[in-house]
Amino acid sequence: FVLQLPQRWQVDIFSQRKSRGLVYLGGRVQAFWQLRFLTLVTDCRDVVLKTRSQSTAEAFLRKMKSNPLDAQWRITVADDDAMDAFKGCQLVHTLTTSRELILLAKHLDLSQDVHISAVGADSPGKRELGSCILKCADIIACDSLVQTIERGEGQFCNQMQRASIVEIGTLLAKSDKIPPYQADKPRLTIFDSSGIALQDVCIAKALCQLLEQEANSPKY
Repeated sequence: FVLQLPQRWQVDIFSQRKSRGLVYLGGRVQAFWQLRFLTLVTDCRDVVLKTRSQSTAEAFLRKMKSNPLDAQWRITVADDDAMDAFKGCQLVHTLTTSRELILLAKHLDLSQDVHISAVGADSPGKRELGSCILKCADIIACDSLVQTIERGEGQFCNQMQRASIVEIGTLLAKSDKIPPYQADKPRLTIFDSSGIALQDVCIAKALCQLLEQEANSPKY
């Protein structure tokens, strides 16, 4: 729960609500919960799922089918030769521990708006996005600039690209740093998440406030 709220915020900031198609690279617990939270910020319910093994994909599908609340999702599993299926999608989520490139610019249709959330577990050497994707991005945002350069996708950005990376807190506080959306100009945006303690503290505070409100509300 704590991990997924920041992902909801950045999708809400960068993406159009009526985005067409989602790509999911990875099918573990984090992918499951993030998909649930995306129901709050996008009307899209079509997902292309790509995992490292067929068994992971099957387990993900079983879990999604086990809860009636998740029945709204239409999930297609892509095989190794079906990367072209990504080109119809505008939201991409990478949720792996990969140290090898798993998403390249050629997999996407950049003639339309595309937003990428790089959410996989970060560590020195960990990498999910190809260099061309980082180079083509109109916006690269993160939750912590220091961390994304140390162990996120920022490890593989050049000095000019690193200078343009902006923390999501700055974007929330200063909306003028987000280029205005232009319907006739496709935009590629990236959010690289590494997780910071402040997120945990703020979410815990919000939950405590909700519990206090519930405790003080009249009972009928």
